[in-house]
Amino acid sequence: MATLPTTTNLPPTPAERAIRRRIARHGPIAFTEFMAAALYGPGGYYTRSTAGSDYYTGPQVHPAFGALLAVQLFHLWTLLERPDPFNILEPGGGDGLLCRDILTASRHLPDGFGDAIRYTVIDRRPAAGWEHGFPNADRVVGDFLAPDQASASSPAHCVLSNELLDAMPAHRVRMDGGNLRELYVGIESYVGIESDVADGYEGALVEQPGEPSTPDLESRLSDLGITLAEGQTAEICLLLDAWAAATAALMDSGFVLTIDYGRAAADLYDPALRPHGTLVTYRAHRQTDAPLHDVGRQDITAQVDFTSVQRAAEAAGLTTVGNVPQGWFLQRLGLQTIRRNVPPLDAGGWITLPVGPDGLPPETLPDALQPEPDDSRAWRTNLTHLAQPGGLGDFRVLLQARGLAPERAAALSWLDGQSAAHGYNPSSLAAMIPSEALTLGPERIRLGG
Repeated sequence: MATLPTTTNLPPTPAERAIRRRIARHGPIAFTEFMAAALYGPGGYYTRSTAGSDYYTGPQVHPAFGALLAVQLFHLWTLLERPDPFNILEPGGGDGLLCRDILTASRHLPDGFGDAIRYTVIDRRPAAGWEHGFPNADRVVGDFLAPDQASASSPAHCVLSNELLDAMPAHRVRMDGGNLRELYVGIESYVGIESDVADGYEGALVEQPGEPSTPDLESRLSDLGITLAEGQTAEICLLLDAWAAATAALMDSGFVLTIDYGRAAADLYDPALRPHGTLVTYRAHRQTDAPLHDVGRQDITAQVDFTSVQRAAEAAGLTTVGNVPQGWFLQRLGLQTIRRNVPPLDAGGWITLPVGPDGLPPETLPDALQPEPDDSRAWRTNLTHLAQPGGLGDFRVLLQARGLAPERAAALSWLDGQSAAHGYNPSSLAAMIPSEALTLGPERIRLGG
């Protein structure tokens, strides 16, 4: 994987300055503390208006992603006996694009479903996004990593997140001489020496091993039956338990739909496949793999331990309905039906970005990307990427339920052809969404074939 230079030689961001001051005054900090400050602290990556522009997600690829989720949400709504309002919460909703796509498609689904939805985007950024203009959409400024009842005016019926858990701050550990060591972040000039320098602006940020900051790190691996190999590095997110408990507390009865990239623990911590862990950084659509550089200017992410997610949610009172690949999920919801829709001739506004390890060098990124005319081939190419193996198609879709009888919680069975009480199958619902609801504007990227 080609990488960018490790630094842009730009002045430190407010997030980096705060991190350096903290280290200079109190000593090295755990990576989870560094990651939280770099992403979510004052001046952190996700406080910027351009956050999310360095990578692409399903909604940025094609509006069919949100449209097909609307089909599944229709089914969940009927299993809950059609509540009105049907409260959907999206923690980490970012720019509101997924919200807009879901609400746009839902208008075309039957039985008044679109009118019943009340959709709340929870994000740290207060500025209205693409959800603006929908009377049944709200934005709440809140801690989307630990949502609570204050984030909503009434209990949720569905908590939906897309690529949220991978951005949760995580600890980094390494097996060294048969002992688990935690990787801290320090300042090179001050490692191992006393200093009364308060600002910490001099010296590079460096990785520094030390004793684990909490016994919970070893306990997590032990509970999973995982023993790291000598020299193996791994990430452990201890925030999952608090997140699951807070999410479950948002509803009396309903569903939690979690979409993200990750693996079961045995696969995630396989020393032969992932000896260096899964932590990566992204800037300008390129993988940089340099988390201690350009702090606050790049995304930091690690693959999700879905075994721990499921266990944490089950401990909080949720029942696991299913954990399936995104590709399978979208295909069963009617991806091919959407494909047969002919894109409108006037749909336009793609942003062209290359795909692959070389990515797009930041110095070539213009201040204002000019959209290109759309065409059917590009429309279908991006649609394919949503379910493509080795890419977005390998993301996991975890569906969990709370407070429902087993027969009502079987919310994925209709994707295998079992009849549903509402009388529709996924393809028939997908066919109701017209091509006009799937147009592509300048908020989308364009992927190569």
